Amino acid sequence: MSSSASVEDQQFLALLTSRGFLSREQALEVLEGCAEQDFEARLSAVSSFTAAEINHLRQTRAMREPRIPGYTIERLLGKGGTAEVYAAKRDRDFERVALKILRPDLSRNKVAANQFAKEAKLLRELEAVPQVVNGLRVFRFMHTLVLEMERVAGQTLLEWLDQGRNFSESEAFNIICEVAVALEGMREHGVIHRDLKPGNIMLDRESNVRLIDFGFAGEGLSGGHGEGTTMGTAAYLAPEQAKGQSDLDGRADIYSLGVTLYHLILGELPFVASDDQELLRMQVLDSLKGAAMKGGRVSPLAHYFLEKMMAKDREVRYASAGDLIEDLEAHLSDD
Repeated sequence: MSSSASVEDQQFLALLTSRGFLSREQALEVLEGCAEQDFEARLSAVSSFTAAEINHLRQTRAMREPRIPGYTIERLLGKGGTAEVYAAKRDRDFERVALKILRPDLSRNKVAANQFAKEAKLLRELEAVPQVVNGLRVFRFMHTLVLEMERVAGQTLLEWLDQGRNFSESEAFNIICEVAVALEGMREHGVIHRDLKPGNIMLDRESNVRLIDFGFAGEGLSGGHGEGTTMGTAAYLAPEQAKGQSDLDGRADIYSLGVTLYHLILGELPFVASDDQELLRMQVLDSLKGAAMKGGRVSPLAHYFLEKMMAKDREVRYASAGDLIEDLEAHLSDD
C-alpha cells in the first residue's frame, strides 16, 4: 500500500520501532493510515504519544541521546538486555548520579516493569549494606521507567579483565571476601542477587567493592520467577539455577562467586561454549577442568575454595556467605 509518509518520517518510525517505542504491527498501522491522515496525527492515534512527546523523540533520536527534565545527561555508562545506564548530573544540586532507563518495549510488559520497580525497592531496602549501590528513586518518563541511582566512580571487574589486568590470588580473595560480606548483609534482608558476575561487581577508586544491577535479585531465600525459569548469565549460573529451579537460596550466589574467583585468578571461564544452552548443560553436568586446576596455575588453597564454592551439589557448598567469610578469614590468616 502506498504511503504519504516522507522518507524522514519512515526513518523516524523505523527508529521508534528498533528502540522499542512501537511494535512492528503499530508501525505498519501508522504507515497504512498515512494515506488518509497526517503522519504525526496518525502516530499519535496509534501510539498515544502527544505532539510534544513525538517532538521530544525526534530531537533525541528516540532517546538514543536522552534528555530528561531535571538532569544533564553526560554519557552512556552501559547497555544491557533490559536497560541502558547513563551518567548524569542533577540540575538542582549538581549531584552525580546514574540513570537506568528500562527498554520501552519492556515497560509495556507488566512482569518486566514490576521487576524494574522491584529493583528500585530492593536497593532502597539495602541502603545499610555499604557494598551495594544506592537506589534513589524510580519515575516514569516518555512511556518508560527510569531508576536514579548513586553513581560509583570506578570500573567493573569485567572491564578490568577485558583490559588485561591480572589479579593475584591475594587480590582475588580480598575481593571475594568483600562480596561475601555484601551477600551476608543481603541475606539478613532476605535477598539473593541471582546474577553475580564480574560485570556486576565494581571496584571504586579506593578499590572498595560495590555490587550493581539487581535486576534479577529477589526477596525471600526461596524467591524466584517460577519453576522452569532461568535467570542470570549462563557462564556464572549455579546448576540449580541453570535447571530453572524455583527454590534458589544464597548458595546459588556462592557458586556464581566461585566462578568469579576462577575468572579473576585464571583470567578465563571454567566453562566455555558456543551457545547458552550448551553452557547451561555444562554447569549442570561437567566438572572443573583438571588441567587448569591441577597444572600449577592455582595454589592448593585456591583449589580448595573453588572446589567447595563451585560444588555441583549445593549441600556441599557453604551454607551461607557468613560461613564462607569465616573459612576465608581462617585460611587467609594462616597463609
